[in-house]
Amino acid sequence: MTKRRRVLIAVATLASLTLVLTAADLLVERKAEEEIVKVAGCRLGDASDVTAELGDTLAGLKAVTGRIGTVHISAGRVHRDDMDMAVRASLYGVSTDGAVSSGSVQATVPYTELGKRLDGEVADMRLGSDGTRLTLDGTVGDLGLPVTVLTDLSTTSSSVTVTPTAVRLMGREVPLSALSSLPGAAAMGDRLKPRTIDVDDLPKGVRLTGARPGADGLTLDIGLSAEAMAAAHADDTCAPGAKEA
Repeated sequence: MTKRRRVLIAVATLASLTLVLTAADLLVERKAEEEIVKVAGCRLGDASDVTAELGDTLAGLKAVTGRIGTVHISAGRVHRDDMDMAVRASLYGVSTDGAVSSGSVQATVPYTELGKRLDGEVADMRLGSDGTRLTLDGTVGDLGLPVTVLTDLSTTSSSVTVTPTAVRLMGREVPLSALSSLPGAAAMGDRLKPRTIDVDDLPKGVRLTGARPGADGLTLDIGLSAEAMAAAHADDTCAPGAKEA
């Protein structure tokens, strides 16, 4: 057998083996993703459009050994605290028994949902974004002049603070501190105070890491520590093989 022929046979064998491994990986991966969707749907409760995607190379074959690695999960709608939101999560160190080492979550709350929770002096304003900042649109004065309030967002591990910084009024962007110089606008400056929303019922190891406005709503970034994931897994009726009490 010539050297050229041996090389061709080796290449063909390798190609065949790769195809077999890829097919097996896809089959196991699809099954793993189906199981993850079931578990995620159970954990999220009232949710729809739940999908899962394995993030590691040959993750399907790894699942045979009980290790999956990284998993990306999304849900088009999750109902929590009388609000609908979209959720995307990345979970790391996932095993086939449902254990997770850590993770991160992005929960996007539509502005229409947030607007239902406005009260006091801004109850009649409409939430949105100018592409960079969270905004509130409404009217001011007896003439009902249209105004846009521009804000900055800041977070702690358990709270979000919305701080008005400027307004767009009559074609001008005016710092909040200068509103008193505009006829009829001084009272508005008194209305626009920073507001802090406390999220004090987060489980241990779960923390807010940021908040940012987007086209679809306000996105809250949430970190999940290994401690939080271990506690959730220890008391999880949604894990594969778990039985309801």
